[in-house]
Amino acid sequence: MRLSPRTRTVLGLAVAAALAAAVLAVRSRDAARGSAAGAAGADAPDVSRADATLDLGDVRVAVSAGPRPLLAFARNRFRFRAARDDDPAMLGDAVVSFTMTMPMGDHRHPLVQAPDGWQEAEVVLPICPSGNRRWFGTLAFTHAGRPRSARFTFDLQQPSQTPGDGTARR
Repeated sequence: MRLSPRTRTVLGLAVAAALAAAVLAVRSRDAARGSAAGAAGADAPDVSRADATLDLGDVRVAVSAGPRPLLAFARNRFRFRAARDDDPAMLGDAVVSFTMTMPMGDHRHPLVQAPDGWQEAEVVLPICPSGNRRWFGTLAFTHAGRPRSARFTFDLQQPSQTPGDGTARR
């Protein structure tokens, strides 16, 4: 079947319009995800420079991250210690997961016991190709028989060169 030049032009414009609509839909969805992640992290404490406390009403969880500054492509330790009415509490089935506004892979880590009532995970996270350094952490656990979660934020720094030897700090 042969199409007239006018029909081909109309079909070409229809395809271009459909592609433009698809691009706009994807960008709008991604923008909504980014602002939702930003809004969700707006009230979350930042552990980039100092320890913080996640207050869930009946349980408070101290969060410590280090070594500081937190570096991309390096081992960073995230530590958690829970208390209920100033008495130590264990976080059952505790997992910490990390996300950004754009997909960066699966970063879920179970917590393991550490000295002095802490539970921790060692984590290596990449730097975002967009240059965004803000990560969102979610601590998910069971306490008093019910699932709970709390969020925190932090910024990763680029690994710096160690003076003199040309290798990145890891």
